[in-house]
Amino acid sequence: MLAGLVIALLAAADLGGPAGGVPIVSVRVVRFNVFDISDPSTSAWPYRAANALHVVTRERFIRSLLLFEEGDPLDPAALKESERLLRATGVLQPVRISARAVEGGAEVTVETHDQWTLEASIAYGRYGDRENAGFTVSDDNLLGWGKTLELEYRDRPERNTTMLRYLDPLLLGSRWRLSVARTEASDGSEDALALEYPFFAFDTRRAGGVGWLREKQTDHLWSRGSKVVSGAALRRDFRLWAGRRIETGGDATRRLTLAAFGEAARFEDWRWQDGEPYPKPLDRDLAGFEVGWEHQTERWEVVQGFRALVRQEDVPLGPNWRVGLGVSLPAFGGDFERTLVRGDVVKGWLTGTRYTWLKADVSGRFDRSDPNNVLARFEAGTAQTGSQGLRARVALDLGHDLDGDRQLTLGANVGLRGWEPDTFDGTSRAVANLEWRRQITGEVLRLGVIGIEAFADFGASWRARVGPDSEGLRADAGVGLLVDSTRASFVRIIRLEVVLPDDGSGPLFLLVGGPVF
Repeated sequence: MLAGLVIALLAAADLGGPAGGVPIVSVRVVRFNVFDISDPSTSAWPYRAANALHVVTRERFIRSLLLFEEGDPLDPAALKESERLLRATGVLQPVRISARAVEGGAEVTVETHDQWTLEASIAYGRYGDRENAGFTVSDDNLLGWGKTLELEYRDRPERNTTMLRYLDPLLLGSRWRLSVARTEASDGSEDALALEYPFFAFDTRRAGGVGWLREKQTDHLWSRGSKVVSGAALRRDFRLWAGRRIETGGDATRRLTLAAFGEAARFEDWRWQDGEPYPKPLDRDLAGFEVGWEHQTERWEVVQGFRALVRQEDVPLGPNWRVGLGVSLPAFGGDFERTLVRGDVVKGWLTGTRYTWLKADVSGRFDRSDPNNVLARFEAGTAQTGSQGLRARVALDLGHDLDGDRQLTLGANVGLRGWEPDTFDGTSRAVANLEWRRQITGEVLRLGVIGIEAFADFGASWRARVGPDSEGLRADAGVGLLVDSTRASFVRIIRLEVVLPDDGSGPLFLLVGGPVF
């Protein structure tokens, strides 16, 4: 019955188009390969070979992401949002859409530049004594159709994994999105499937989908950078949802969502590393329905040099927020009566070239009216975008009666770079980062740019369960070298950092991918 209501809601809405403006009489798509071989600096054989190996993104794929076509009235908002959708693929950078007056209306030009998406690489990361290694063979723009096929092997302290993933953002040329993944691990396996028709645009009137996950592995609790508790965990999740845009006022839209969900978690044989029994987390069975409400604004800005050093990035100004209220009952298959709550909000400001943001989210349950597994997160930050400047961030995670398989550790993996990952135990934590960085080169060999950084981090954790917390405020300071890959899909920045913690234990060396902010 509940599934029928969800499907009925999905089918209830119709799709419409924008109104007003002069007609679009033609849409030109101008595509550029990864390297411009007419430029003497990129005309040598390695660049020509790279272009020859790369399949330029198909014009049909690009057009399928546009929110306009010939005959539609010209809508500047649709042009701007289409730019953002093309950039969001990660394979097109930069993107520019412009319009000019011609006889009978307007001509729109869509200019895209391909990024290198075929990857066959060896991965290596180091946080002090902890190493991650592996290799990846993937293509984020398979045959130019925007699809992803990835084979990845990773050797991590938790486990070794081999993962095969396929993502199709426009299934059979439609707006449906398919994601399938299979992971084989040294301690289990994972299967995931998602098929959805998302709210792909601001004025999308209906959305919906289904998701399924099965995960079997050994979970760990950490302290002093090592595993101190381990145990078997089996999880299954299912979610069927539908959504509808209710109204649009000015630059805001409201959306109602309805979902049926199921979650099961089983835990066995949890022990300390010396073999002594450890109280295993409580098994869970949740099944029921959820009602959600979203408020989204069409207020985004394009910046360069935010997380990466030179790439275009879309940052939200908002305010955007979502809330959800769910009920799990024995009548639907749950173990007992539970109420689930979730919500998040983001607000940003762009003043000149400085971007400032506020984020908050909360999730948790009321099990027979008692609050459990509640986690509230708050983050505030500011960053000078562009080639150089100061940036700062403060993040606070507050946990209350977290499930036994969850913890909030503190270390280099969450921004306190002077200590090994998962050094300090806790069920709440706070981290602050202050950083200055500067780009010091242009595009080296047309492959990437190099920058330098100096930083200081501060953090604390508390309410530990399996090891010591930070025992007050911890701090570190360091310097680093940044390498921003300008031709790779998505934001890929490598950090080589040397950090001195305040306990006098000597420097920690980090070689990791991805930004801190």
